[in-house]
Amino acid sequence: MVTVMLLAGVAEAQQFGYGSGPGWGRGNMMMGNMPGRGRFPIIDADDNGVVSAEEAASAAEEVFAAMDADDNAELTMEEYMLVRMGPQDGWNKTRQAAREKEKTERFGEMDLDKNDTVSQAEFIAGAKAHFNAADADKDGKVTPWEWRSQQWN
Repeated sequence: MVTVMLLAGVAEAQQFGYGSGPGWGRGNMMMGNMPGRGRFPIIDADDNGVVSAEEAASAAEEVFAAMDADDNAELTMEEYMLVRMGPQDGWNKTRQAAREKEKTERFGEMDLDKNDTVSQAEFIAGAKAHFNAADADKDGKVTPWEWRSQQWN
């Protein structure tokens, strides 16, 4: 169930912090006006209003497993983009193209050994870096304010 929820939230997302999917965080479906918008409430497993490093790591592992369609512990660009780009609703073609380009670049940044795949270790390292960047006060947790600041920059 959590993996299904994560996939729904990941659809148009950025890697770990990663955005919103159809109906998630747009105020018209599943999450409506819930605090934290996007996937924050899903990743905050204990509902205490912050995302801990453990919650972030667990979410990253689940997202990786959901993306790895052939279960070979590596993501191809196709596997990454298939989940990451979602259903392509087509509301703003220019923004959609820009986000696709950003996601393609992000895949390249995660592919540290430049073998055209992202291993689970590389994906987790990227998620950890994103978590650390969002944790502005370096207290080991990400608040909704830190989350949104990371998303909006």
